[in-house]
Amino acid sequence: MNVEMWWTPEDQEWEDAAALVSNPCYRHAVHYLEGLVVKRLLDITKVNQSGLAYKMRSHIAKALQVRSKAIKNTLGRYNSTVTAMVPPCCTLSFAEVIDYTFLTDFDMLRDPEGNAMIWAWADPLARQILDSYYKIQQAKEGIQRLNIKICRFMTYMRDEKRFLLKQEAEIAVKDPDLP
Repeated sequence: MNVEMWWTPEDQEWEDAAALVSNPCYRHAVHYLEGLVVKRLLDITKVNQSGLAYKMRSHIAKALQVRSKAIKNTLGRYNSTVTAMVPPCCTLSFAEVIDYTFLTDFDMLRDPEGNAMIWAWADPLARQILDSYYKIQQAKEGIQRLNIKICRFMTYMRDEKRFLLKQEAEIAVKDPDLP
């Protein structure tokens, strides 16, 4: 092979080659983990459907257990891939992955250089605070809409009462024998 100098882990060429090798492995691990979590979410929605027989629910529950075990195994591979990257990314715990209910959580993991982690929205706590803020804003808008609907409903009830009293008076004039 006529190799003059072998690379060592301290060499820049070694690090560059490691980065080239680890990024496709990283992307594959994220993609596979995402697929398993999506399948788990679909299984959970199946369990919550009405009209399922007991045996079917039991079957889906067993499938969820198997899927959880597969997620744990894949998570181990993901974490080992992440720690081998240069620079190393953050590892995930099983509880964090199980809490992923939106696919956007996986979109941030797909950033191979880790650039997404420097942005404020990439921090889970910051995202949770923003989600809470927007929910509060939506609640305020909902309160405004309800206040308008309440006024309209009160006007409807007042007008309906006037209309019914007027109709009662007209009927009493036409037919005084009615109670």
